[in-house]
Amino acid sequence: MSKIRTFYHNHLKKRMFNQILLLYSLVMVLLLIGLSVLAYRYYEQRVVREQMDTSLQELDIVSINLNQQYERLYDAVQQIYTDALIGEDLNYFLTHDYEDFIKWRLNQYVLSYRTERSSFDYRFRLLLKDEPAIANIMLYSADQNYFYVLNRDTQHFYYEPKVPARYADWFERAQNDPWLFTGEEPLLRDRTELADAPYSYVNVLKDPVTLRKYGAVLFELNTDRIRELVRGKMTDTGNRIMLMTSRGEVIFDSAGRGENTIYPYWNELHTDAEWADLGERAKVQLLNVGNTGMVVAAITPKSQIEASLSAIRLALIGIVLLCIVVSSAVTFTIIRRYSKKIRKIVIHMRRLQEGDLSKRIVLEGEDELQQISQSFNYMCDRLEAYIQSVYVSEIKQKNAQLVALQAQINPHFLYNTLESIRMKAISSGARDVGQMIYILATMFRHLIKKQTHVTLAEEMELCGMYLALFQYRYESKLRVETDVDKTAARSTVVKLLVQPIIENYIVHGFRADASDNVIAVTAREEDGRIVIRVKDNGRGIEPAKLADIRQSLADAGTLESGSGSLGLRNVHERIRLNYGGEYGIAVDGAPGEGCEVTLHIPVIREDEMR
Repeated sequence: MSKIRTFYHNHLKKRMFNQILLLYSLVMVLLLIGLSVLAYRYYEQRVVREQMDTSLQELDIVSINLNQQYERLYDAVQQIYTDALIGEDLNYFLTHDYEDFIKWRLNQYVLSYRTERSSFDYRFRLLLKDEPAIANIMLYSADQNYFYVLNRDTQHFYYEPKVPARYADWFERAQNDPWLFTGEEPLLRDRTELADAPYSYVNVLKDPVTLRKYGAVLFELNTDRIRELVRGKMTDTGNRIMLMTSRGEVIFDSAGRGENTIYPYWNELHTDAEWADLGERAKVQLLNVGNTGMVVAAITPKSQIEASLSAIRLALIGIVLLCIVVSSAVTFTIIRRYSKKIRKIVIHMRRLQEGDLSKRIVLEGEDELQQISQSFNYMCDRLEAYIQSVYVSEIKQKNAQLVALQAQINPHFLYNTLESIRMKAISSGARDVGQMIYILATMFRHLIKKQTHVTLAEEMELCGMYLALFQYRYESKLRVETDVDKTAARSTVVKLLVQPIIENYIVHGFRADASDNVIAVTAREEDGRIVIRVKDNGRGIEPAKLADIRQSLADAGTLESGSGSLGLRNVHERIRLNYGGEYGIAVDGAPGEGCEVTLHIPVIREDEMR
């Protein structure tokens, strides 16, 4: 039991295709066995039907021939009644002494209207000559109580015969049953004729006028002749053919076992069951031989039928085994091919579970497993792209904050230090220096917050502080203009989105020797977008440089390193990573005419971020 449990756990429990193969094999085995049983039953019934048809043909042939012989015997008896001379001759012979009969016959010859051909013994001798199956003809006289035995060689009288006690009433029985079975004990004990004639056909003779029963004629049948007759009409089918009387006395047995005896299974022969129990199960067909009272039986043992089916049985077993082997081999080959595909998919899924996204499934064919592998590969590609985008976005977001948070090692210490310097400047009367320090400290406090998204109003406030520092530095050389729509101001944007653009202007576009520097920052909500424009009247951009910048933005370049600002490309890349490829920045400008940077971002309310 433990071995079965181990085999189940190792080869079936977690192996779907093995279960399918086992189930399919069981179904195929049961189906083929069922079909083979049906085929065997069909051939068995066919063989039985052929055997029965052959037996019936044999029975018909035997019955016809025996019936013809019986009809000849019957016709011979009927001639006694139809031919008045023969009937009168036989009647006088059996009702008178032999001497009186001789005198009467001579007188009949003298009268010249009788001839030898009109005598009974002449007719009986002709019958013995024509019918080899008749061994002897016995005439019995009821009045004179004697037997007259006539055969082909001799004739003999038996007066006051010694009849065995079992045949004491034979004459009375013959009136109802024409067949007399004597077996090995003859009707006459003191007979001198040697003849194997255990069966006799008896016809009781009646006076045509008075209907008085005056005797009988017995045709003793030669069973050897009957056997030859029956055997000559039989075909070599192996069936057992038996000829019996109406009481089951066996006249002929093709098996040679029950002749001259009473058949022990006579009653079983007349059963209505499909199979008769005759010592062994057998098929039986019975046929009455005309009006003779004889019965011909054809017996086909079941063992004989099974023996004739042995070749078919072996062939069916071989075919079934071959079909099982072939179907199992074909099924195993097909399932093994699909099992390999499934195993390959499972291995790649386990690698994906372990975090390896570099592997792809390559399968042949265009079945459902190929579709699964393609979907798996597509999912891996999407996951890899998504992870890459999220990873890059986080890295760039951190890099964007690192520049502004370089003092974050100890931000509270730096903020307290700046506050002390500011108070010192105010106490010394340098209020503008104190104000600059206050703005710088406020910017640091704003930058050290860990949130990544702020409102546009908060972003513009940070930008205002940054520009205020430069206004203090350059006094009246820089004018700042801001115009932010109230609706747009409540939208949420990525932190440090506008400040790098302003820083880019201070670094690259501000003219320190001019007093008319102007930077204008506007924000509007247009067609479901937030449009932020940063425009200045600085140095402008050379056409080649402008082309390079636009190409860099189109290619989504990498971060600038070692720069004091985050750069246009960084802002453009963060907008696309956070909002999608349809958003970003656009740059326009010319030498000496300043520059205009336009930012496009979606409208996102603060409550939508929660």
